[in-house]
Amino acid sequence: MARIHTVADARRIARRRVPPAVFDYIEGGAGEERTLAANREAIEAVGFVPRMGVTAGIPAPDLTTTVLGTPVSMPLLVSPVGFTRMMHPSGDAAGAAAAGAAGTIFTLSSMSGHSMAEVTAAAAGPLWFQLYYLGGRHGAAQLVAQAREAGFSALVVTMDTQIPGNRERDHRYGLSPPLTLDRRTVTQMAPQAATHPWWLLDVVRDRFRLELVNAAGITTDGHAMSAGEALIHWICEPPRWEDFAWLRDEFGGPVVVKGIVTGEDARRAVDAGASAIVVSNHGGRQLDGIAASMPALVEVLDAVGDQVEVLVDGGIRRGADVVRAVALGARAAMVGRPWAYGLAAAGEPGIARVLALLREDIDRTLRLVGAPSVAALDRSYVSTPAW
Repeated sequence: MARIHTVADARRIARRRVPPAVFDYIEGGAGEERTLAANREAIEAVGFVPRMGVTAGIPAPDLTTTVLGTPVSMPLLVSPVGFTRMMHPSGDAAGAAAAGAAGTIFTLSSMSGHSMAEVTAAAAGPLWFQLYYLGGRHGAAQLVAQAREAGFSALVVTMDTQIPGNRERDHRYGLSPPLTLDRRTVTQMAPQAATHPWWLLDVVRDRFRLELVNAAGITTDGHAMSAGEALIHWICEPPRWEDFAWLRDEFGGPVVVKGIVTGEDARRAVDAGASAIVVSNHGGRQLDGIAASMPALVEVLDAVGDQVEVLVDGGIRRGADVVRAVALGARAAMVGRPWAYGLAAAGEPGIARVLALLREDIDRTLRLVGAPSVAALDRSYVSTPAW
């Protein structure tokens, strides 16, 4: 942990610890990765407009807020990341534990290598469940019921993954859905694994348990679907706006829409009854060439105002980035790759370290811009280009 002072440090250590195929899965985007790069460029284009002579040393700035009525210690949530067990055996269980200890919300991916029960047992705080229509609508109903019974407090429906994006880095290693890392796959990766012995030892100790457990639990006509069958049904039956009334009734709690980048779709989400919107281009991993996260956030906020809470992800690497997003109007930001870097670098302690660093930088940035609290932030604290 002494070597991790920034998210970039966690990334560097993760790159050394895991094989190139696994690191490229974390790191890569779709197509030519233009949207992936644009996310960072857009964040860096948002400047600060500080206020001098108003910062109080004590008390410290108030970092707390609420998201869908849930108190959180900072305006930063943990995004869903798939196949985390190949990064480190502790995977999503570690993510849930670290997020809860940091006082924030963890979002479990449908593509997890850990069951909902394993994650809820490890969790130290509130949990959301991110829904893909694995097994189509029939399978989605089973996943929603499981999430409800397991005590997940919100359902996050990802709308931008009607089909997996063209992730060219993954294709080089054969890591396209349905993703499997079994003994045969690891044998094929032997040259990489041999130069990353600590990762290989972890995988062996974990008995190669890298299957898609949520897909494995879906049944139809009395028999269990294979992961491949579940993925085919998902592609044939992606979620649509007319499903939201059904999803709200099935889940019985707030339903969040993730993957929105336009004002028009934001208004559709509100009309469909979404409780919140996550402005997201999937970290540049789906459709290359669409809007970067920050200009998309501004467009969505201008379209729906305060009708629903709006969150954002994509390119967040520092606490200052979180402050930028909140000043523009986001309720909170979400991070995916940063916690995956921490996990791949050092398991749960690595995630905890990354979240602590982001929290420290949020506090530091609030002091430097002269904001007494997260709640006080507005667009007067930032300058934006003509997007």
